[in-house]
Amino acid sequence: MSETTEPKCSSFKYVEKLLEKMVRMEFKMEQALKRIDDFEGLILRQNRTIQGTIGTLKEIEARLDSKLSMTSNGASYIRWGRSSCPHSNNSLVYNGIAAGTHYSISGGAADYQCLPAEPELETVVTRADYISNIVGSEYQTHGATALSSLADHEVPCAVCFTNATTTIMIPAKKTCYSGWKLEYRGFLMTERDTHANNKQYVCVDKDAEAAQRSNVVNTDGALFHFVFPTCGKLKCPPYNSASALACVVCSKM
Repeated sequence: MSETTEPKCSSFKYVEKLLEKMVRMEFKMEQALKRIDDFEGLILRQNRTIQGTIGTLKEIEARLDSKLSMTSNGASYIRWGRSSCPHSNNSLVYNGIAAGTHYSISGGAADYQCLPAEPELETVVTRADYISNIVGSEYQTHGATALSSLADHEVPCAVCFTNATTTIMIPAKKTCYSGWKLEYRGFLMTERDTHANNKQYVCVDKDAEAAQRSNVVNTDGALFHFVFPTCGKLKCPPYNSASALACVVCSKM
């Protein structure tokens, strides 16, 4: 039998093959590392997007909370002598006409009421043996150096809502104290002190107007008069019996 001789692999060929495998493995490793880097970059970008979205959502939530706080918390006041609210950030609850107990009646209520322009009447109670009447109001500004053109006209009113936490009417002032915001200023008015019926002091807007559908017919009712200080226990100066008292309605956050 003839002996078969197998070719021997040279060490050079072996090293060459080994190096070729190592190069291929290194190339594949580089590709894998690049894919890992790309994937990490994608995750980082997505994470930034998510964080940005979370930040935006938190900002929107904070704004909504602020809006809800502004709309749910606040204070109201009545603007006498006008049918609208003085500032754009006020909201009008309703407007109407000032009313109260007739000036000649010694009983009844001692405050003015702002009756809505569009009332919802009660139909269950249509009769009672003893009642209290409420009547419309009039300006009693005859011969005055301000608002005299409104004499005998009905007095409008507006209930206003502000996002402030509290409101106050300050008599004998034309400006608000530090830290308070002016809602409106005007004249201190009430029922005439010689009449049988008393009324609370209210601040009637300095730019007062007649109520809608008002007329100049003198029917009296719940009346609005200027208030003058009497010197004595009220020291003059600083007060002056020849000057009607001013007033302001102020609000505070």
